[in-house]
Amino acid sequence: MAPSGTAVLGLPIMAENATLPPSSPKESTHVIVRPYPKVVYLYLTWIASLVCGILAPTSLAAVGTEPTVNEIGRSALLGQIWVAIFTFNILVISFEFSRIRSVALIFLIIALFLAGAHWGFLAGFGSFIANLGLHMSQTFYFVMAAIFSIIYLLVFVNTRFNYWEIQPNEILHHHGFLGDVHRYPTRGLRMKKEITDVLEFILLRAGTLVLTPHGEERPILLENVINLNKVEDKIQRLLGTLKVRIDQGQIGGID
Repeated sequence: MAPSGTAVLGLPIMAENATLPPSSPKESTHVIVRPYPKVVYLYLTWIASLVCGILAPTSLAAVGTEPTVNEIGRSALLGQIWVAIFTFNILVISFEFSRIRSVALIFLIIALFLAGAHWGFLAGFGSFIANLGLHMSQTFYFVMAAIFSIIYLLVFVNTRFNYWEIQPNEILHHHGFLGDVHRYPTRGLRMKKEITDVLEFILLRAGTLVLTPHGEERPILLENVINLNKVEDKIQRLLGTLKVRIDQGQIGGID
């Protein structure tokens, strides 16, 4: 049995006669946790598709209309920006950028930039990118924006039916369109957060929440939880309002 005043499996142990101040009426009685698929990190490409579609010149797709030099240049610039953002998003969801790897990548980019400026191949690389002629029509941008909009709408609907609810005494896993519920006790709950990808954290403050209920062999991994730090803080405060005591090795409420 753990001594009074220490933490056992994530819950504070208090003396039998200890009391806690009454919780505020505004204090939340539950915390909703919604894990998301990695497609949520592509929101930059979704926004870029909308913006580029609005800014793209219509004369390039119009029959019998000759685009001006400025319109051709703007179209190429928008194409380069869209491809750059799309490439960045694909890298984010394809690889895990730990802190060490992110720092090494930043130093590598700086080194390549300085080397290119010193030996002159940076200007040549810039000219190569500028001459690629990445022209996409308004239709392309708007179709991409529509595809992302539909996918995000489906993700939103799915997370309304598949989510986790943390209550002071139990964890509820709501899943399925029929409202199926799987219950886990919070007694002896162990919880930790994992922020292993720096870019994912920068984009959505996201990470993985690991819950290990008492008696469960496998931990519950809630991946891509947006605003992970705030969610963890809410859960800690929710579980911290429990009134517990030591009674023959059992944890329960104050009599």
